[in-house]
Amino acid sequence: MNQFLLIERMKVQNANAAAGFTWGFPAITHFLGFTHNLHRRLQSRSELCELSLDGCIVIAHQHTPHTFKVGSRSKFTQYKTAQYLPLKFKKGILEAPSVIEEAKMNMTVSLLIPVVGYTGGIEEELLQFIRDCCQVQRLAGGTILEIEQIELMKNFDESKLKSLRFRLLPGFVLQDRSAYLEKHFAGLKQMDGNVELLDAWFDFVALKRVARPACQLIDKHLALLSKDSELAINDSWVAHKEEPFRVGSIPEVVLKYFDENIDNLDKALQNQWQNYLSPTEKTDASWEYLKKPEGGFLVPIMTGYKAITELFAAGEIDGARDAETDVRFVEAVHSIGEWQSVHRLKTLELWSSSVWKYHYDEEGWYLCRQGIGA
Repeated sequence: MNQFLLIERMKVQNANAAAGFTWGFPAITHFLGFTHNLHRRLQSRSELCELSLDGCIVIAHQHTPHTFKVGSRSKFTQYKTAQYLPLKFKKGILEAPSVIEEAKMNMTVSLLIPVVGYTGGIEEELLQFIRDCCQVQRLAGGTILEIEQIELMKNFDESKLKSLRFRLLPGFVLQDRSAYLEKHFAGLKQMDGNVELLDAWFDFVALKRVARPACQLIDKHLALLSKDSELAINDSWVAHKEEPFRVGSIPEVVLKYFDENIDNLDKALQNQWQNYLSPTEKTDASWEYLKKPEGGFLVPIMTGYKAITELFAAGEIDGARDAETDVRFVEAVHSIGEWQSVHRLKTLELWSSSVWKYHYDEEGWYLCRQGIGA
């Protein structure tokens, strides 16, 4: 990636905020679709048709979903929009359009688009063409209101990365973290053969809490014990409490200590220890949030589609959008992504591996992936 287009800080109004059954930011398919449409327009110009746009890097600067709070839950703003034409009349009166809930948002994003081909002598023409196209295209269904700058960056190398990072701050690059999901699922599968991939995905997505039996007396006792002796029991206990509570996970050294000294402890501490060993529904407990399997600003994302039918010939399916293209039915594919600050991408290799591209295989997977051809 030694030359690319920088479309800097596009302000987009009313973009789609829902992607599959996730919400908060448009699916990556929207951005690759935007880039692909620019590429197709380039091919229609004889003086620019030798160039191609090869994927894109997505950098988010600001986003505002159109939502409001109802208690602890967020709901999308409702719009009174006619969903059909012509409008119907009921008893001689124009029927009002229905009130619907739409997942919309405003956002400011930048795109880095690798350019393949020789651009010598046509830079200004290329930039003007991209400006004109961007102003009439939609991004994620939203209207592009303003673009701060469009620039062709040529002969890009490591020495120019620092200025690019400062230029794009504050900004966050969307990274593919499907490898995290694959690794976590493999680990769960070893512990439970009946676990499903959806369970592993929810470990990254859902906010989960687990109850830990009351143990403040145990904490105090073991902390004092560590001051009065050289035993490392408290270190094992602290390490145990850093993990989610489950019966049978107490370290052996702690179990051995209480088994040998239980008769010498006061009654309240004995009772708390017994309740910690064998908690019941009536046991006092505190709720702790479960950590995600991996660190980072991880979010659920939609990364493409999976075919659920065979490929139908053009014109075979009634009501298809395009009667000249083969068609098949698909379902959305969800994975895990990470928002990573641009200041962390300190090498050209990291930027190159952040480019999203289309990927297809013969099993019917239509995906957006990173690291292809990097």
